Amino acid sequence: MVSSPLSPFNDRSYYSAHFMDASIWEPFVRQVCHSHSFEYVKVYPGELGTFPTFIVEPSFNRDPTPPKRVVVKFFGPLFKGYDAFHIEVEMGDMLWHHSLPIPSPKILARGQLQEDWWYLVFEFVPGVSIGRVRDELSRQEWSAIARQMGEYMRCLHALSASIRVEEISALNLSVEEYVRHLQLQRERCLVNHQTWKDLPSHLLEQLESFILPVEQLVDFTTPLHLIHADLTADHLIGNLDEGGWHSRAIIDWGDAKAGNILQELVPLTLDLFRVDERLGRECLLAYDLPEFYRQGFPRKALSMVLLDQYPVPEFIFSIHPDTHRLDKLAEGMFTV
Repeated sequence: MVSSPLSPFNDRSYYSAHFMDASIWEPFVRQVCHSHSFEYVKVYPGELGTFPTFIVEPSFNRDPTPPKRVVVKFFGPLFKGYDAFHIEVEMGDMLWHHSLPIPSPKILARGQLQEDWWYLVFEFVPGVSIGRVRDELSRQEWSAIARQMGEYMRCLHALSASIRVEEISALNLSVEEYVRHLQLQRERCLVNHQTWKDLPSHLLEQLESFILPVEQLVDFTTPLHLIHADLTADHLIGNLDEGGWHSRAIIDWGDAKAGNILQELVPLTLDLFRVDERLGRECLLAYDLPEFYRQGFPRKALSMVLLDQYPVPEFIFSIHPDTHRLDKLAEGMFTV
């Protein structure tokens, strides 16, 4: 049996070392561009994420409407690539017909590269991720970004009422199924944190008594809504000039799913806002947090952080070095 040229990427170690290596991926990028008649001169890595992503530089001639740069993103068998590909396709099709305060890149082409590899071609959005210029932004600029993200989430979550479930397969999830999913996370929670060694021992001892029952983290009076689920600093693209920061795009919809605001806030709080309590508060004011979540919000929010599939970032304990109780940590991280 002849192995695929991309077979080495089935190995996680090889994948981690080479998934953004333009010299390896250049022939495949060229193949995609040729299939869809995109001009091609140079390829270089895009924003670092989970899947191989590359920016394609076209040739520039005297044509009055020169070709534009595009982004080629590949999805393979690791990290549920097939599922992420289909979610991105569904979200791209849906977002093309709905307006949000911050747009997302249009999908220009899609296809299958090999038996277990798929690709998408996106329009290129000029700019950088906000994570790259984080330290260059003023407090006032960050406050404006926090309010903008609150408005963005409010509009995104409100879209759920106008979207048919069959349009977005990720929305085909009942509240009861969502509760069961969180309950499974709850059952694994202590073992996960023991394995990760991400919590100081005195906080680990409080874990099971602190985390709220899953039923107290879900509002059963309202349906679940669509969430991006990965609103990190890498996924907010914009420009920084003399006039300040200008948000241009939200990218990477591969983790989109049915959920609630508590789940949406986990990456936003930990990564984009770096646990800046003031930014979180301004964001939630713009979002207009429903009363169910306002009640006991700090504990609800930290419970969802602790139920997440990833470890608690170490830097949190540098920001809150003298915290000896999880309830006090929650109050330091989250307010409304």
